[in-house]
Amino acid sequence: MSQERQAALELLTEAYLDLGRPESAVSLLRDHVSHQPLRERAQCLLMRALIQTGDAGGALAVYRATREALSDQLGVPPSAEMERLRVAATRARRRIPESAREVETIRSGAHKRNWLPRTVMDFVGREEMVDRLLCEVREASGQGPTIRVIDGMAGCGKTTLALHVASRSAERFPDGQLFVDLRGHSTRTRMRPAVALDTLLRQLGVPAGRIPLELPDRQEMWRRELAARSVLVVLDNAADSRQVEPLLPVSGSAVVLVTSRRRLLALTERPPVSLAVLAEAEALELLATLIGSGRVAAEPEAARQLVAICGCLPLAVGLAGTRLAHRPDWRIADLVDRLSHRSIFLPGLRAEARSVVEAFAESYEPLDEACRKAFRSFGLAAGNHLDTAMVAALTDLPLRDAADVLDELVDRHLVQETSAGRYRLHDLMRRYAAELARQEDEPTTGRPAIRNLLDHVLHSVVRASASIEDGRVLAQHLRLGEPLRPDLLAGRVDRDLDWLEEQRSNLDAFVRQAADQGHEPMAWRLARAGWRFFYIRCYFDDISATHAVGLAAAQRCGDRHAVALMHNYLASACVRTGAYQDASAHLHEVVSILTGLGDESGAQRARFNLGAVHWLTGRLHQSLEANRMTLRSCALDTLPVLPNLGLTLRYLGRYDESTAVHRLHLFAARIKQDPFHMSNALGHLGGLRYRLGQNAAAERLLRASLALRDRTGNGFGRAETLSDLAGTYRQLGRYDDALRHHEAAAASGERHVQAQARNELAVTLGATGRADEAVAVFEEALAIATRIGHPYEQARALDGLAGHLAEKEPAQARRYRQRALAIFERMGAPERHDLRRQLVETPA
Repeated sequence: MSQERQAALELLTEAYLDLGRPESAVSLLRDHVSHQPLRERAQCLLMRALIQTGDAGGALAVYRATREALSDQLGVPPSAEMERLRVAATRARRRIPESAREVETIRSGAHKRNWLPRTVMDFVGREEMVDRLLCEVREASGQGPTIRVIDGMAGCGKTTLALHVASRSAERFPDGQLFVDLRGHSTRTRMRPAVALDTLLRQLGVPAGRIPLELPDRQEMWRRELAARSVLVVLDNAADSRQVEPLLPVSGSAVVLVTSRRRLLALTERPPVSLAVLAEAEALELLATLIGSGRVAAEPEAARQLVAICGCLPLAVGLAGTRLAHRPDWRIADLVDRLSHRSIFLPGLRAEARSVVEAFAESYEPLDEACRKAFRSFGLAAGNHLDTAMVAALTDLPLRDAADVLDELVDRHLVQETSAGRYRLHDLMRRYAAELARQEDEPTTGRPAIRNLLDHVLHSVVRASASIEDGRVLAQHLRLGEPLRPDLLAGRVDRDLDWLEEQRSNLDAFVRQAADQGHEPMAWRLARAGWRFFYIRCYFDDISATHAVGLAAAQRCGDRHAVALMHNYLASACVRTGAYQDASAHLHEVVSILTGLGDESGAQRARFNLGAVHWLTGRLHQSLEANRMTLRSCALDTLPVLPNLGLTLRYLGRYDESTAVHRLHLFAARIKQDPFHMSNALGHLGGLRYRLGQNAAAERLLRASLALRDRTGNGFGRAETLSDLAGTYRQLGRYDDALRHHEAAAASGERHVQAQARNELAVTLGATGRADEAVAVFEEALAIATRIGHPYEQARALDGLAGHLAEKEPAQARRYRQRALAIFERMGAPERHDLRRQLVETPA
């Protein structure tokens, strides 16, 4: 600085002092003297100004700094004028008020102690968190400061929780309750640590003139002031640890509550208090505090719908409640209707200047472009969660970069990590991401991104299904090319049924998205790729849902082979859920299509599947012929044919032939090391032994089957095996074990198994003397079997009822036996012989 400029500045300072404006003098000199520590005239002027503002301590601090600079650099003591000002500052600092009026004047100018903003009067929910934080505040001691971080997504109630805890603890901190909004959600408005310290020091009552200019000096003063005070500090909306660290005390008994949309793990050894959305009951309670419990009680269902639309997010529920509170003539259902039928409904959650969109935008806008794109990708995808590789496919990022981006989004509470490597968005945040994707991404960008995602998911499902699906058959059906992103499959584990279980709901969503957005070939391929997993886990509703969509997609793209595939696997779900007529219609359609395409081998496979429908609907000889034709034609591998053939022979009473077929099935399965077919063959052999009264062998085989099913995750046929094991225990006299296994079998979702399990349970109840219960269960079995058209279990239930009614209602019992005999005769089942004999022995 030029000598002339320095002299002019000092003359202006003197003028301010002569005019009684010491604050202006301090502001003018602060920066000047920090760069001129040896210019005593300027330092003296600053000391005069500080003394006149009442900051004698600040004047003494200037004196000490100048004295040290003069001694270290020049080896001389301060001037006489500076010494005179030191004495004046010392006296001013020690001066005692001389009158009551002066004491009152000082008291009236005392600084405000409580700087906490007004909080809500009726705080709702979070009881456990509130109690834990209050306990930690109470236990705070002089051994060191207590620092607690509260994090969560935008609008989840972080500030409200912090202020609620602070207000309830205020009396424990007589030296002050301080608050500063760090505005960390926006880079444009983010508060610098130096500015935050200036605010906090002023709230403590430190005169403005005493507050140093440089951050390190302010930080030192702040920590020195807190060391001897009992203070509670709320640092709201922190951006990151770097913004907060200069504001934290290092000694004393202060308590600091920090709120942030990011995870700030570096501030304290204790894990943060992470807020989720409210529970439904808490959200309803919050709504009731805003609009009155009477309105909520009058429309309970509409109230539940409203908080569900709001995702139980406190900000959204609060804004919706505020709208209703200012519209007493509105019903809750009116607002539900308005929000439910908006194509872009988030702007509807607004009250005055606040809206959910603006709260979310404050977290989204500071992101770099890679993070923004990844966030929007969640709005493109239909699945309820994505993993790292899926996000990499959507964003065209390398896997490692995608992981870094997701970490950043999780830290900012824009994305939730539900388990290691699995990510989802809150419902409202997902809608926000979808709206951003519509606004910011070109249609030509979104379609390739979805194509990449679907291609990756399809290849991942194929890889994960390797242990349960014949790879050659699957390759023939899907006609797949090379994956678009082979690098993303490196982390996929072959034969990963757990991954498939995690992706169960996603598969349905992706099939529908593919069909809806013009990726029809992907839709039917995804449905087919997931079939085997759905089938062995007995998710038959999932098969019906995905393959119905896949069928429509295949029809739209004119792929007749794909149409036949979808019909075929829809039939499998119909069979297992008792819709036998629908199954037959699907399979006849397959035969017609494949015959027209010249695929006689495929048509024969469909006729073989029709054999299962024949067996279940009581046409045992037709089923037997369909199985034999398939074996003769070599149209299908023997593994799936043998169990159906063996079961048909068993129902016909040809036990020796059935045993031979099931043994051959077990042998073939062991040769091919196929655990799915091995467990089925063991179960079928055990069922035969049970029916032949060979109980020890039956128990051994059936338990081995269950153990292998449990180890491989194969739920197919498990309920039938449990039912046969229960019958075996009954024949062994182990009735408690039998009843336990009956109950497990009866819980099956397959309708024909429910009928079978109830018939077996009724027999056991009868054997234990619980005749009335047995009759009721036989009636349940009869109702189920009649409804689905399963004649064998119908006849068994009728025969069972006849046995229990023979003494009390012989005429009714005879009619039941006649109906049962007619069914068994039509089927050719061996039970017809005993029934015919009983009818002869008990004439009408």
